[in-house]
Amino acid sequence: MRGLTKRQLEVAQFIENYFDTNGYAPSVRNIADHFGFSPKAAYDHMTALKKKNVIRTAENLPRGMALIKRTTPGDSVVLKVPLVGTTAAGEPIFSEENYDGYVAIPQSLAGVTDTDNLYALRVRGDSMINDGINDGDLAIMFKTKVAKNGDIVAASIGDDESYGITLKRFFHNADRYELRPANPAYQRLVSTHCDVHGKLIMIIRNYK
Repeated sequence: MRGLTKRQLEVAQFIENYFDTNGYAPSVRNIADHFGFSPKAAYDHMTALKKKNVIRTAENLPRGMALIKRTTPGDSVVLKVPLVGTTAAGEPIFSEENYDGYVAIPQSLAGVTDTDNLYALRVRGDSMINDGINDGDLAIMFKTKVAKNGDIVAASIGDDESYGITLKRFFHNADRYELRPANPAYQRLVSTHCDVHGKLIMIIRNYK
């Protein structure tokens, strides 16, 4: 990259690789230890990269760093997320828990280092359309059994397993669970029993 010294370029590439491998920024100590710098020398290199618009930092956060420019465009880690079936964003349907290939996504977007806790579901229906989730989208889910009010989750509600897995906003009050659509044409789903299967972290859409 033009405008960087050889050492600044090496530091920038280390930061990029650290992001790609770990999903978060290296600390000043990480940089210092890798190159054998003093912490001050590492900080000075980060300051230079900030001035040259390669990185952006937040002084009040220990790892508050974001990449603005890459020195190696396109050289990022890609995660292969298993596509396991279809979920309803309409009336609940049974989700076919069958392997159906993989979805490739950049690790920097997923924010994790592996696919152990990720899976993808294909969305059917339009009950979440006002939250920007359309029929045919791919929902990338983080495996979890817990959720907080307002989270968009893949969940089944009620004791009847045939009711299926659906993508909705989760709400819990006392002994009542509610799965709320983002389309007034659909009814809320309410029960005293709810199983959360994952929390939405991103949507992938093919505009073709």
